[in-house]
Amino acid sequence: MVTNKRTTHAVFSGQQSGQPRLPSIFNRNPAFYTPVNLEPVQTTTPEANSTRMNTTAIIGGGFSGTLASVNLVRFAKKQQRVVIVNSGRPFGRGTAYGTTRPEHLLNVAARNMSAFPDHPDHFFHWLRSRCEFDSVPDAELRETFVPRQIYGDYVRGVATHFLGSHDPRSQVECKVIEDTAVDIEPRGDGGVVLLEKGQPIEAQNVLLATGNQPPAGLPGAERLASDSRYVGNPWKNWHESLPNDDAHIVVLGTGLTAVDVVVTLRKKGWNGRITAISRNGMLPQRHFRGIQWPSVVPDDGQHRSLQELSKLIRQDCERLRGVSQNPAIAVDKLRGRTQAFWQNLTIEEKQRFLKEYAPSWNVIRHRIAGPIHDAITDSLDCGQLTIIPATIQSLSAEERTIDVSLIDTSSQPQTVHGDLVINCTGPKARFSNSGIPLYQQLFARGLAKPDDMDMGIAVDSHFAVIDADGQSSAFLHAIGPILKGTLWETVAVPELRAQAMHVAQAILLQPPVHIQDFDTIEYCI
Repeated sequence: MVTNKRTTHAVFSGQQSGQPRLPSIFNRNPAFYTPVNLEPVQTTTPEANSTRMNTTAIIGGGFSGTLASVNLVRFAKKQQRVVIVNSGRPFGRGTAYGTTRPEHLLNVAARNMSAFPDHPDHFFHWLRSRCEFDSVPDAELRETFVPRQIYGDYVRGVATHFLGSHDPRSQVECKVIEDTAVDIEPRGDGGVVLLEKGQPIEAQNVLLATGNQPPAGLPGAERLASDSRYVGNPWKNWHESLPNDDAHIVVLGTGLTAVDVVVTLRKKGWNGRITAISRNGMLPQRHFRGIQWPSVVPDDGQHRSLQELSKLIRQDCERLRGVSQNPAIAVDKLRGRTQAFWQNLTIEEKQRFLKEYAPSWNVIRHRIAGPIHDAITDSLDCGQLTIIPATIQSLSAEERTIDVSLIDTSSQPQTVHGDLVINCTGPKARFSNSGIPLYQQLFARGLAKPDDMDMGIAVDSHFAVIDADGQSSAFLHAIGPILKGTLWETVAVPELRAQAMHVAQAILLQPPVHIQDFDTIEYCI
């Protein structure tokens, strides 16, 4: 059993223990970028590494892992070594911002997309450095939903700036290696990260920032692995080989990834039929303009049950409708306290929320940009896109099509025939039977355990991973979507950037920097 011997910081509860001077993110020349050293880390044996400077290994090179490494550089006051293990997607971009499709827009306005919670206008000012936005007025640019590939440029640029070796004042040596972490062995006061191909990395701290799990498998999908008519991973380049316009494409899911697929098909001028299938048949809602509105739940420190919260929110929605306003304002106004509401619910209440409220919550909370919504609406209106609310039973390969067997909302069986079937059902939710070797090994070793909802990794309020004995790890941390069962609201930039900064300060044994609170309001006022 490993106990936590370090002093950590209650970043969830807002506990503060001093306000050290904040290193400015503008204290380097932002125009002077040096490429991050992508050469493999020169490791020999773990024993040889143990004589080197304090090392943090970050598993995952997407948004969360990249920003955690950037914050380690920002806040380090003595020499450190950071090793980022990146796998599968471009470093600094991850899945969300690794798209090369310009029609894929951010789902959040530019004003809310800074990588730094202590510098909320950082992304806006960065956009001002790009010539394509020269003629856009400030107020309009703040409300713009820019292409995700441009945001990927921003994250990668931030990483290049902070993780490069050009600044002699830097206290941190950074390396990025392209490999897959498959296990972590505890050793001394830290652990050894074992890689699929490369040499092991000994580290005093290890941060899990692996992002979402791959899409969940569907019954029969394993037999379609080599069938070109089935796309099991929608984030690959399926759009490079499309069937003819007289074909039928079936999209499994109606969430944000399914929206990406439909928008790309339209952008490429594909004119065939599209059928999207999901249990609830609901598409994400559109971003909108609203008004200043008070939060319906008093900020009085009281714990409220799911029943109390749902009643208050329903009443607030009715009041908003009464003044001709979008009821989604009621959800937006809860954004800053959603994590606290979730943590105060019982397991039974959380399970009820997932069953009864989550589908509606998700399409209201995770809205899409106006141009994207317009494209989806046009596709529906012209009859190209059809939505079927149904439960997917199985997939099977027939001579000419992939057949999707369903049970519709009237409990009747139905079969949909697709010339191309794309799985957009979203990342796998359960972690106890994760197909990722790293998590299988961590669970087997007892170094980690799934959270109470089996939706991610169990962590304490300081992002330290909780082991099988219920103890907080002294060296293993986790941030990002893998905390969904603990925090619920942990997939968007405003939450992830705060986690990345706080976990860096915890690893460096520094008290958390005080950040002025402000509401993250998604709608435009």
